[in-house]
Amino acid sequence: MGIPSLFRNNLVRTIKSKIPLEYSRGSRGLKFQFGSNFTELNFYTIGLGDEMMARQMGAAFSEYLSQNPDPDLGEITIINGGYAPKCDIEEGDINIYWWYSFGPHDKNPCKFHDQYFDPNIDTEIDIVLCGSDKIQKEAKKLGYDTLYFPIGTYGFRDLDLDRRGLGYAGSKNHKSKQKVNEFLSPFISKPDFEWVSHFTVPEELNLWYNTRLLTFGLTKEGQRQWGVVNSRVFEALGSATPFIIPDHPTLNDVLGFEYPYQVSDQAEAERLVEEMTSNPEKTLKEFKKYSKKIHQNHNYTVRLETLFDYLS
Repeated sequence: MGIPSLFRNNLVRTIKSKIPLEYSRGSRGLKFQFGSNFTELNFYTIGLGDEMMARQMGAAFSEYLSQNPDPDLGEITIINGGYAPKCDIEEGDINIYWWYSFGPHDKNPCKFHDQYFDPNIDTEIDIVLCGSDKIQKEAKKLGYDTLYFPIGTYGFRDLDLDRRGLGYAGSKNHKSKQKVNEFLSPFISKPDFEWVSHFTVPEELNLWYNTRLLTFGLTKEGQRQWGVVNSRVFEALGSATPFIIPDHPTLNDVLGFEYPYQVSDQAEAERLVEEMTSNPEKTLKEFKKYSKKIHQNHNYTVRLETLFDYLS
């Protein structure tokens, strides 16, 4: 069945009303707390995408505990984002920095470390979670203990709704305007095109994906050069939403399978859009298969199991 916009808006409001306020706001940054009897995850983060990731990880922690014994690791502090959050960071029994972004220093991650990461985090870091192989090599050079830990997803799934129109899977002004226009200019003017906007919880964003017949994504150049696959890829594929992205040098390696919907230019994007939307049933059937692979291998419950095994 389809989902009319008015009903969709009411559903979003209902979802938001049920989300527990497990976070507190500092002068700049957020703290999220997810606890069990003997293990507590405390996220300190900044940025909407980073906030989404913390919320997904917390929900995955609840599922993990429903299926596994409490790992009994005490208080775990996890700091993530393209800037160090400027809120009071309380030291945990284990202190972690999750490094997958470089703020304004995409081309010089060491400069990011020296100006944003190291001087703004008073807590001594026990381990750096690394969003790519290349970041892991950089973190080791800086003297940190490391664990390869790519971005993943949790809770993004196919809702079996009618899908219509195109969409951009990311905040409207988050990427370079020039790159956005170069990639999306043939599609932005279409009446059925939507920008994703202002969602603050994963349930809202998953619902939005499920209204789209096809979505586009971009990667910041620094993340692309450093091999980071961003959250939009995992979210779109997790929700079984058809997704086109410019060529990414490590995408297939990180996903663990060949992803053919990468394009080298605008003309190729237009050709793929025509091909994918001309037979939507076939396209959606293929993306349901991708969704299963994401859930099996890149679910945050899988990521947490890797982390807890390493820390135990």
